Amino acid sequence: LPHEATMATSAVAPSIIGRLRALPSASSFHRAAPLAPSSSSLARSQHRRLREKLPRRRRRDARRAVTSASSSVAEVDENAEFKDLMERAGVKHRVRLASGSRGRGLFSTGPVGWKQSDVLLSVPLDVCIAAPFGDADVVKTEFRSGPGFKDTLVILRRAWERKNACKIPKAITNLLDSGVGDDRELAVVLWLLWATKHGGEVWKAYAEWLPQISEMPNLMLASERELSQLQDDALADEARNLQRLIAAAHERLPEINKAATDMKGAPMTDVSLAELRWGYALVASRAVASEVGDSGEYAAILVPFFDMANHDDVRDVTAVKSIRGTEDGDVEGGLRVMAERALNQGVGGPRMVLETTRAMKSDQDEVVISYDPTGSNRELMLRYGFSLRCNRNDKIERPAAPDRASSALVAPEPFRAALEAKDVMKEGMSDEDRARLICVFNNVTGTSAAVAEDDDGAWELDEDDVKTETAAAKTLIRAWSDALNQFETSIGQDDAFLNAARAGSLPGVTSIIAAAIEYRLERKKTLRAAVGALEAYVEWLAEEDEE
Repeated sequence: LPHEATMATSAVAPSIIGRLRALPSASSFHRAAPLAPSSSSLARSQHRRLREKLPRRRRRDARRAVTSASSSVAEVDENAEFKDLMERAGVKHRVRLASGSRGRGLFSTGPVGWKQSDVLLSVPLDVCIAAPFGDADVVKTEFRSGPGFKDTLVILRRAWERKNACKIPKAITNLLDSGVGDDRELAVVLWLLWATKHGGEVWKAYAEWLPQISEMPNLMLASERELSQLQDDALADEARNLQRLIAAAHERLPEINKAATDMKGAPMTDVSLAELRWGYALVASRAVASEVGDSGEYAAILVPFFDMANHDDVRDVTAVKSIRGTEDGDVEGGLRVMAERALNQGVGGPRMVLETTRAMKSDQDEVVISYDPTGSNRELMLRYGFSLRCNRNDKIERPAAPDRASSALVAPEPFRAALEAKDVMKEGMSDEDRARLICVFNNVTGTSAAVAEDDDGAWELDEDDVKTETAAAKTLIRAWSDALNQFETSIGQDDAFLNAARAGSLPGVTSIIAAAIEYRLERKKTLRAAVGALEAYVEWLAEEDEE
């Protein structure tokens, strides 16, 4: 579910899934250069300055370690059922389903991607659920309705019905054909739920591999007890609001079914509120958005098999998604299909492709993608139900104005010099500590671009500057120390709770509670790191002032 930029459309974002974030865009990622690590220029710039203290060989070894073979990969598909299902669906693949350090995920079947970016998975679009997403553009719709216009998504919908030997209920297609984003969003969810029960052998079989409600740490599914474990009232309120919106969508189902039957069409099968929440959680966490067809309309696409890939930081991903062959001529089986088969390892026609961004050494290497390279932990927790340790995109919360801490910042150049002089930033620090320090630096200075700039030493601090910097640092220390003290549990307690949860010895723990503990623990560790770095800065400023 790679995402690089907000979905480029004038449409108003739908009310539930769209509120979480614009769907991750597959089309924003292009084929990677051979053996190149997947890393944006921003990610490289953020890390270059803070890494320059490390010897070159150490940095190279650290990068190599990202794709080193895991010693704890366990087979999940012992009877080759997942593999057989991919082949029945017409999927070209060089992956297997196994379990590693991140849990169940995709692993390569052997060495791949050594000379160039190689295709790991290619799923025909007639296997995928592809539906319009967002409010329709009225102007574009008017100009696209003339003679010769081909609605690519309708073509793909009919192809899906032929492939799966079934007919989508009128209750769902009415919503798909609506120009209202809320309707289209509900249609995707209902289509998925219907497909898992009535959508042909591939989708009914694939439903067995999808995570069930008890297995998903998604906050759309959380109880009040679970939401309280976040220790984040704002995030809990966002989750409650999403749950209310889903309940409102559920109340619409009788009138949606009546409209379908009035048109002599089929209604949607009975769906409970719990099932609808599960459906929304699946779509929000597993769908990808991409332009489809010559019309430029965006679609939400659910791609079976792809969505088994786990997440990691954008610097460490091993694969990216792309969509190919959805121009009108390709969708209709045009001339480009045969040509593209030669270019794409025997795969032609409309399809979703997962391809390597770096060499994978063996069948122990996991296929890892980035669900959202720019997401903060709050965004990741709300959308996917997990947070990252040392997320460089995280935002350290500040008090509201008029509190001075709401806008207090320190100058990046002297702050960096202080971190080096006080050994906060030093050779030999762990990758996690370095990433958390980058997050702190960005929040404390209000910039990330300055991290990449070479410090030529041209700056200096006079007596007034030292007072200003000290005051800003102390203001932030006070605010973030207070925030740490207001949590109901300490870092040590959360570490113990999390270890017990992972060991299965924490009474009453659920997947959501475990994810909530990890989320709040990372918030506290980042605050602690920020306070420590600022205290070192104050000490350094005092020493400089004395000199």
